[in-house]
Amino acid sequence: MKRLVPCVLALAWLTGCGGGREVDYQDLLDEDRNVRTDAAQRLGQAKAVEAVDSLLAVIDDPDEVVRVTVVRALGEIGDSRAVPALVEALHDPLRTVRLAACQSLGQIGDPAALPGLAKMLYEEDDKLRLVATKNIGDIEGSESLELLLTMALRDDSEWVRQHAIKVVKYRRAREAIPRLESALQGEADIVRANAAQALGTIGDRSSVPVLTVALNDPFYKVRSLAAHSLFALAPDDESVLQAIRTRIEIEENQMSKVDLAWNLARLGDDQGLEVLRLYLFRGDPEDVRAEAAMALGEVGDETDIPRLQKAAADKKGLVREQALWAIEKLKKA
Repeated sequence: MKRLVPCVLALAWLTGCGGGREVDYQDLLDEDRNVRTDAAQRLGQAKAVEAVDSLLAVIDDPDEVVRVTVVRALGEIGDSRAVPALVEALHDPLRTVRLAACQSLGQIGDPAALPGLAKMLYEEDDKLRLVATKNIGDIEGSESLELLLTMALRDDSEWVRQHAIKVVKYRRAREAIPRLESALQGEADIVRANAAQALGTIGDRSSVPVLTVALNDPFYKVRSLAAHSLFALAPDDESVLQAIRTRIEIEENQMSKVDLAWNLARLGDDQGLEVLRLYLFRGDPEDVRAEAAMALGEVGDETDIPRLQKAAADKKGLVREQALWAIEKLKKA
Protein backbone atom coordinates (compact mmCIF):
# COMPACT_ATOMS: atom_id res chain seq x y z
CA MET A 1 0.00 0.00 0.00
CA LYS A 2 1.43 3.41 -0.96
CA ARG A 3 2.29 5.83 1.84
CA LEU A 4 0.34 9.09 1.59
CA VAL A 5 2.22 12.39 1.93
CA PRO A 6 1.28 13.39 5.50
CA CYS A 7 0.56 17.03 4.82
CA VAL A 8 -2.55 18.90 3.69
CA LEU A 9 -0.38 21.36 1.78
CA ALA A 10 1.35 18.52 -0.05
CA LEU A 11 -1.96 16.95 -0.98
CA ALA A 12 -3.23 20.28 -2.28
CA TRP A 13 -0.05 20.64 -4.34
CA LEU A 14 -0.40 17.16 -5.81
CA THR A 15 -3.95 17.83 -6.93
CA GLY A 16 -3.21 21.36 -8.07
CA CYS A 17 -5.85 22.68 -5.68
CA GLY A 18 -8.52 20.90 -7.67
CA GLY A 19 -7.26 21.79 -11.13
CA GLY A 20 -4.60 19.11 -11.45
CA ARG A 21 -1.10 19.41 -12.95
CA GLU A 22 -0.53 18.50 -16.55
CA VAL A 23 2.51 16.25 -16.79
CA ASP A 24 3.31 13.46 -19.19
CA TYR A 25 4.91 11.35 -16.45
CA GLN A 26 2.25 10.67 -13.84
CA ASP A 27 4.72 9.14 -11.38
CA LEU A 28 5.96 12.70 -10.79
CA LEU A 29 2.58 13.36 -9.11
CA ASP A 30 2.35 10.11 -7.15
CA GLU A 31 1.26 10.37 -3.51
CA ASP A 32 4.40 8.49 -2.48
CA ARG A 33 7.42 10.79 -2.44
CA ASN A 34 9.73 7.83 -3.11
CA VAL A 35 7.91 7.16 -6.37
CA ARG A 36 8.19 10.84 -7.33
CA THR A 37 11.88 10.88 -6.44
CA ASP A 38 12.60 7.74 -8.43
CA ALA A 39 10.70 9.06 -11.45
CA ALA A 40 12.65 12.34 -11.50
CA GLN A 41 15.95 10.52 -11.01
CA ARG A 42 15.30 8.13 -13.89
CA LEU A 43 14.33 10.97 -16.23
CA GLY A 44 17.53 12.81 -15.40
CA GLN A 45 19.72 9.75 -15.88
CA ALA A 46 18.04 9.13 -19.24
CA LYS A 47 18.62 12.78 -20.22
CA ALA A 48 15.01 12.80 -21.32
CA VAL A 49 14.66 16.16 -23.07
CA GLU A 50 11.01 15.39 -23.69
CA ALA A 51 10.47 15.37 -19.90
CA VAL A 52 11.69 18.93 -19.29
CA ASP A 53 8.20 20.48 -19.27
CA SER A 54 6.92 17.82 -16.88
CA LEU A 55 9.85 18.31 -14.52
CA LEU A 56 9.40 22.07 -14.61
CA ALA A 57 5.77 21.59 -13.66
CA VAL A 58 6.83 19.83 -10.44
CA ILE A 59 9.97 21.80 -9.55
CA ASP A 60 8.11 23.23 -6.54
CA ASP A 61 7.32 19.78 -5.09
CA PRO A 62 6.64 20.20 -1.33
CA ASP A 63 9.12 17.47 -0.40
CA GLU A 64 12.79 18.49 -0.07
CA VAL A 65 14.26 15.27 -1.48
CA VAL A 66 11.93 15.30 -4.46
CA ARG A 67 12.60 18.98 -5.14
CA VAL A 68 16.36 18.46 -5.07
CA THR A 69 16.06 15.42 -7.35
CA VAL A 70 13.95 17.34 -9.87
CA VAL A 71 16.45 20.20 -9.89
CA ARG A 72 19.34 17.80 -10.41
CA ALA A 73 17.48 15.96 -13.17
CA LEU A 74 17.04 19.23 -15.07
CA GLY A 75 20.77 19.83 -14.82
CA GLU A 76 21.56 16.34 -16.10
CA ILE A 77 19.24 16.83 -19.06
CA GLY A 78 20.93 20.14 -19.81
CA ASP A 79 18.13 21.97 -21.60
CA SER A 80 18.28 25.78 -21.42
CA ARG A 81 14.51 25.97 -21.06
CA ALA A 82 15.06 25.06 -17.41
CA VAL A 83 17.29 28.06 -16.66
CA PRO A 84 14.60 30.55 -15.48
CA ALA A 85 13.07 28.02 -13.09
CA LEU A 86 16.48 26.97 -11.77
CA VAL A 87 17.45 30.60 -11.20
CA GLU A 88 14.24 30.95 -9.21
CA ALA A 89 15.24 27.84 -7.24
CA LEU A 90 18.36 29.70 -6.11
CA HIS A 91 16.01 31.56 -3.74
CA ASP A 92 14.56 28.38 -2.24
CA PRO A 93 14.49 28.51 1.58
CA LEU A 94 16.31 25.18 1.74
CA ARG A 95 20.09 25.19 1.35
CA THR A 96 20.10 21.77 -0.33
CA VAL A 97 17.85 23.03 -3.11
CA ARG A 98 19.96 26.15 -3.63
CA LEU A 99 23.13 24.04 -3.88
CA ALA A 100 21.49 21.70 -6.38
CA ALA A 101 20.27 24.67 -8.45
CA CYS A 102 23.81 26.11 -8.59
CA GLN A 103 25.16 22.79 -9.80
CA SER A 104 22.44 22.31 -12.41
CA LEU A 105 22.93 25.80 -13.83
CA GLY A 106 26.64 25.07 -14.19
CA GLN A 107 25.86 21.79 -15.96
CA ILE A 108 23.59 23.54 -18.43
CA GLY A 109 26.22 26.23 -19.02
CA ASP A 110 23.87 28.93 -20.30
CA PRO A 111 25.16 32.52 -19.75
CA ALA A 112 21.59 33.53 -18.93
CA ALA A 113 22.15 31.92 -15.53
CA LEU A 114 25.00 34.26 -14.58
CA PRO A 115 22.97 37.10 -13.02
CA GLY A 116 21.31 34.60 -10.70
CA LEU A 117 24.55 32.84 -9.83
CA ALA A 118 26.24 36.21 -9.26
CA LYS A 119 23.79 36.89 -6.41
CA MET A 120 24.88 33.64 -4.79
CA LEU A 121 28.36 35.10 -4.44
CA TYR A 122 27.01 37.26 -1.61
CA GLU A 123 25.63 34.38 0.46
CA GLU A 124 26.99 34.18 4.00
CA ASP A 125 27.54 30.44 3.63
CA ASP A 126 31.10 29.77 2.36
CA LYS A 127 30.09 26.49 0.75
CA LEU A 128 27.28 28.10 -1.23
CA ARG A 129 29.70 30.74 -2.51
CA LEU A 130 32.23 28.04 -3.36
CA VAL A 131 29.68 25.98 -5.31
CA ALA A 132 28.46 29.11 -7.10
CA THR A 133 32.05 29.97 -8.00
CA LYS A 134 32.71 26.51 -9.39
CA ASN A 135 29.60 26.51 -11.52
CA ILE A 136 30.16 30.04 -12.79
CA GLY A 137 33.48 28.65 -14.00
CA ASP A 138 31.64 26.05 -16.05
CA ILE A 139 29.96 28.77 -18.09
CA GLU A 140 32.09 30.10 -20.93
CA GLY A 141 32.61 33.76 -21.73
CA SER A 142 34.07 37.01 -20.44
CA GLU A 143 31.17 37.72 -18.05
CA SER A 144 31.78 34.55 -16.07
CA LEU A 145 35.51 35.27 -16.02
CA GLU A 146 34.89 38.72 -14.54
CA LEU A 147 32.72 37.21 -11.81
CA LEU A 148 35.45 34.71 -10.96
CA LEU A 149 38.04 37.44 -10.74
CA THR A 150 35.79 39.46 -8.46
CA MET A 151 35.62 36.50 -6.08
CA ALA A 152 39.35 35.85 -6.36
CA LEU A 153 40.15 39.40 -5.35
CA ARG A 154 37.47 40.24 -2.82
CA ASP A 155 35.94 37.19 -1.12
CA ASP A 156 36.54 36.90 2.62
CA SER A 157 37.20 33.18 2.34
CA GLU A 158 40.69 32.05 1.30
CA TRP A 159 39.06 28.79 0.22
CA VAL A 160 36.71 30.55 -2.20
CA ARG A 161 39.42 32.89 -3.53
CA GLN A 162 41.82 30.07 -4.26
CA HIS A 163 39.14 27.99 -5.93
CA ALA A 164 38.18 30.92 -8.16
CA ILE A 165 41.78 31.33 -9.28
CA LYS A 166 42.13 27.59 -9.90
CA VAL A 167 39.12 27.75 -12.18
CA VAL A 168 40.61 30.74 -14.01
CA LYS A 169 43.89 28.86 -14.37
CA TYR A 170 42.10 25.75 -15.64
CA ARG A 171 40.42 27.85 -18.29
CA ARG A 172 43.86 29.15 -19.31
CA ALA A 173 42.38 32.63 -19.26
CA ARG A 174 45.27 34.88 -20.27
CA GLU A 175 42.76 37.69 -20.56
CA ALA A 176 42.54 37.65 -16.75
CA ILE A 177 46.15 38.78 -16.35
CA PRO A 178 45.69 42.49 -17.26
CA ARG A 179 42.76 42.70 -14.82
CA LEU A 180 44.88 41.22 -12.01
CA GLU A 181 47.90 43.36 -12.82
CA SER A 182 45.71 46.46 -12.79
CA ALA A 183 44.27 45.45 -9.40
CA LEU A 184 47.80 44.91 -8.09
CA GLN A 185 48.65 48.51 -8.81
CA GLY A 186 45.57 50.43 -7.80
CA GLU A 187 43.12 48.67 -5.47
CA ALA A 188 42.68 48.32 -1.70
CA ASP A 189 45.42 46.63 0.33
CA ILE A 190 43.77 43.21 0.57
CA VAL A 191 42.78 43.26 -3.10
CA ARG A 192 46.38 44.00 -4.12
CA ALA A 193 47.56 41.14 -1.91
CA ASN A 194 45.07 38.74 -3.47
CA ALA A 195 46.08 39.89 -6.95
CA ALA A 196 49.76 39.22 -6.18
CA GLN A 197 48.91 35.70 -5.05
CA ALA A 198 46.61 35.08 -8.02
CA LEU A 199 49.25 36.05 -10.58
CA GLY A 200 51.59 33.47 -9.13
CA THR A 201 48.91 30.79 -9.24
CA ILE A 202 47.96 31.50 -12.86
CA GLY A 203 51.62 31.09 -13.71
CA ASP A 204 52.33 33.45 -16.62
CA ARG A 205 55.91 34.70 -16.64
CA SER A 206 54.84 37.97 -18.27
CA SER A 207 53.74 39.15 -14.80
CA VAL A 208 57.30 39.17 -13.42
CA PRO A 209 57.88 42.93 -14.00
CA VAL A 210 54.72 44.06 -12.20
CA LEU A 211 55.35 41.64 -9.33
CA THR A 212 58.91 42.93 -9.02
CA VAL A 213 57.53 46.43 -8.57
CA ALA A 214 55.11 45.03 -5.97
CA LEU A 215 58.07 44.07 -3.78
CA ASN A 216 58.02 47.73 -2.76
CA ASP A 217 54.28 47.94 -2.15
CA PRO A 218 53.36 49.86 1.04
CA PHE A 219 51.36 46.88 2.38
CA TYR A 220 53.54 44.14 3.83
CA LYS A 221 51.28 41.29 2.71
CA VAL A 222 51.58 42.39 -0.91
CA ARG A 223 55.36 42.29 -0.61
CA SER A 224 55.23 38.81 0.95
CA LEU A 225 52.93 37.35 -1.68
CA ALA A 226 54.76 39.05 -4.53
CA ALA A 227 57.96 37.31 -3.41
CA HIS A 228 56.23 33.92 -3.38
CA SER A 229 54.71 34.54 -6.81
CA LEU A 230 58.01 35.67 -8.30
CA PHE A 231 59.63 32.43 -7.26
CA ALA A 232 56.70 30.46 -8.68
CA LEU A 233 56.96 32.25 -12.03
CA ALA A 234 60.69 32.66 -12.48
CA PRO A 235 62.84 30.46 -10.21
CA ASP A 236 65.75 30.75 -12.63
CA ASP A 237 65.65 34.52 -13.19
CA GLU A 238 68.70 36.36 -11.85
CA SER A 239 66.84 39.68 -11.85
CA VAL A 240 64.25 38.21 -9.48
CA LEU A 241 66.99 37.05 -7.13
CA GLN A 242 68.56 40.51 -7.14
CA ALA A 243 65.21 42.24 -6.58
CA ILE A 244 64.47 40.12 -3.52
CA ARG A 245 68.00 40.64 -2.19
CA THR A 246 67.56 44.40 -2.54
CA ARG A 247 64.20 44.40 -0.81
CA ILE A 248 65.21 42.23 2.14
CA GLU A 249 68.01 44.67 3.03
CA ILE A 250 65.51 47.45 3.71
CA GLU A 251 62.51 45.38 4.86
CA GLU A 252 61.24 46.32 8.32
CA ASN A 253 58.14 44.16 8.64
CA GLN A 254 59.11 40.82 10.17
CA MET A 255 56.57 38.68 8.36
CA SER A 256 57.52 40.13 5.01
CA LYS A 257 61.20 39.68 5.86
CA VAL A 258 60.62 35.98 6.59
CA ASP A 259 58.77 35.51 3.31
CA LEU A 260 61.48 37.31 1.38
CA ALA A 261 64.10 35.14 3.11
CA TRP A 262 62.10 32.00 2.33
CA ASN A 263 62.20 32.79 -1.37
CA LEU A 264 65.85 33.83 -1.28
CA ALA A 265 66.62 30.39 0.11
CA ARG A 266 64.49 28.78 -2.58
CA LEU A 267 66.53 30.69 -5.14
CA GLY A 268 69.76 29.30 -3.68
CA ASP A 269 70.91 32.23 -1.52
CA ASP A 270 72.04 31.09 1.94
CA GLN A 271 71.36 34.55 3.33
CA GLY A 272 67.71 33.54 3.33
CA LEU A 273 68.41 30.56 5.58
CA GLU A 274 70.21 32.71 8.12
CA VAL A 275 67.28 35.11 8.33
CA LEU A 276 64.84 32.24 8.81
CA ARG A 277 66.96 30.71 11.57
CA LEU A 278 67.08 34.09 13.32
CA TYR A 279 63.36 34.77 13.17
CA LEU A 280 62.48 31.22 14.21
CA PHE A 281 63.20 32.46 17.75
CA ARG A 282 63.17 36.25 17.55
CA GLY A 283 60.11 36.72 15.41
CA ASP A 284 57.25 38.64 16.97
CA PRO A 285 54.34 38.01 17.00
CA GLU A 286 54.10 34.23 17.00
CA ASP A 287 52.87 33.90 13.42
CA VAL A 288 56.28 35.23 12.29
CA ARG A 289 58.01 32.39 14.16
CA ALA A 290 55.50 29.91 12.77
CA GLU A 291 56.15 31.14 9.23
CA ALA A 292 59.90 30.78 9.75
CA ALA A 293 59.38 27.21 10.97
CA MET A 294 57.25 26.39 7.94
CA ALA A 295 59.87 27.83 5.62
CA LEU A 296 62.69 25.86 7.23
CA GLY A 297 60.66 22.70 6.77
CA GLU A 298 60.86 23.34 3.04
CA VAL A 299 64.29 24.91 2.50
CA GLY A 300 66.26 23.90 5.59
CA ASP A 301 68.46 20.85 6.14
CA GLU A 302 69.11 18.28 8.86
CA THR A 303 71.10 20.82 10.89
CA ASP A 304 67.86 22.73 11.41
CA ILE A 305 66.15 19.83 13.19
CA PRO A 306 67.64 20.68 16.65
CA ARG A 307 66.57 24.31 16.16
CA LEU A 308 63.07 23.26 15.27
CA GLN A 309 62.94 20.88 18.23
CA LYS A 310 63.77 23.81 20.47
CA ALA A 311 61.13 25.92 18.71
CA ALA A 312 58.59 23.14 19.32
CA ALA A 313 58.78 24.09 23.01
CA ASP A 314 57.36 27.53 22.15
CA LYS A 315 54.47 28.60 24.38
CA LYS A 316 52.36 29.39 21.33
CA GLY A 317 50.55 26.44 19.77
CA LEU A 318 50.84 27.75 16.21
CA VAL A 319 54.64 27.78 16.46
CA ARG A 320 54.75 24.31 18.01
CA GLU A 321 52.50 22.93 15.30
CA GLN A 322 54.58 24.33 12.44
CA ALA A 323 57.88 23.36 14.06
CA LEU A 324 56.76 19.74 14.50
CA TRP A 325 55.50 19.66 10.90
CA ALA A 326 58.85 21.02 9.69
CA ILE A 327 60.80 18.42 11.68
CA GLU A 328 58.82 15.59 10.12
CA LYS A 329 59.30 17.04 6.66
CA LEU A 330 63.07 17.37 7.06
CA LYS A 331 63.36 13.84 8.43
CA LYS A 332 61.62 12.52 5.32
CA ALA A 333 63.75 14.56 2.93
